[in-house]
Amino acid sequence: FGPSRFYELALTFASSQAGQPGFQGVSITKVTPLKDPQGNPYGQGSLDPEGMALSAPGHLFISSEGGGQQNVPPLIGEFDQSTGQILRNLPLPQRFLPADRSVAPPRGVRNNLSFEAVAVSPPASAANLREPFRLFAVTESALVQDYDDDPTHPLHSRFLHYLVGPDQVSLIAEHAYPLDLEPTGAIVHGVSDLTAIDQAGHFLALERSYGLRGFGVKLYQLATGGATDTSNRPSLAGNLEGVTPIRKRLVFDFASVPFAIDNLEAITLGPRLPDGSQSLILATDNNFQSTTATQLI
Repeated sequence: FGPSRFYELALTFASSQAGQPGFQGVSITKVTPLKDPQGNPYGQGSLDPEGMALSAPGHLFISSEGGGQQNVPPLIGEFDQSTGQILRNLPLPQRFLPADRSVAPPRGVRNNLSFEAVAVSPPASAANLREPFRLFAVTESALVQDYDDDPTHPLHSRFLHYLVGPDQVSLIAEHAYPLDLEPTGAIVHGVSDLTAIDQAGHFLALERSYGLRGFGVKLYQLATGGATDTSNRPSLAGNLEGVTPIRKRLVFDFASVPFAIDNLEAITLGPRLPDGSQSLILATDNNFQSTTATQLI
């Protein structure tokens, strides 16, 4: 259906007579193809964009899941917002890169369960817009070497913490993100997106499952303070003695809403509402299915 691309939207809000805020309008203002290092649109199968975050200087950080079956590596790239041109790739440790199948033990992201979520820390003030900032990414589910096939054992995603400056990118730490147990009948379950809510290590994350019961989505608040750095741990499978994972608590279960939830894969803080409360905007990935609407919530 065309090259990998991103859309810019204009959202307007209004309140009902009962005072309930909602969308007044949603319009597309711009479409920008993503371009590879040679300035060309990415070829089919070479990029699978999932997560996206806008940094203070106006650049987009986009994560690509790659393709384990095609041995296409995952990617976290910085792109120019106005042109779509890639500017640089963030370094990914070898443990995330799919190894040749002849290499033992196997390692890397699992197919279609790679980097689904990326977020940047909000700036402390307008004066710091050109200062280094924090970027975070989390895999949708466990790596090959972290996978535990016992359904009674929770899986752990890996959560990356970068410091991004104009001329240098450093991987600061890595933490274990504890996934819920897969719901009965689930085909896919994992972290579908992430947004930072302050500079103190607090986030909101979506956990999304799909299976015989349709889609299930839960919203969690995360706290990374005190979590163990797992960057030197070869596997997160089985006994995690000595590892303190990221703490999380349930904020909202979308099973309680009065309409059918679809494939929620995007979350961001929106504007302040007239009553001063903070809005949260979510969107679905319709996987280019003509029978599936794109939901904005």
